[in-house]
Amino acid sequence: MEAIVKIAASIDEIPTVEETDAMLDELRRLPRNPSTVKMIDDLLEIRTLLGAPLSRTRAE
Repeated sequence: MEAIVKIAASIDEIPTVEETDAMLDELRRLPRNPSTVKMIDDLLEIRTLLGAPLSRTRAE
């Protein structure tokens, strides 16, 4: 979780696809609880809004 916080803290505005992917990769390593699942869902939504195809997500 610490890595995700560091990534998020370094983002000034809207995250890039690469930053979103990095956070998704970190979340993938955590236990799947409601909080983790919500963060993954939210990041996937942001990724979709950025126009990145979901098939390129390394976390999937």
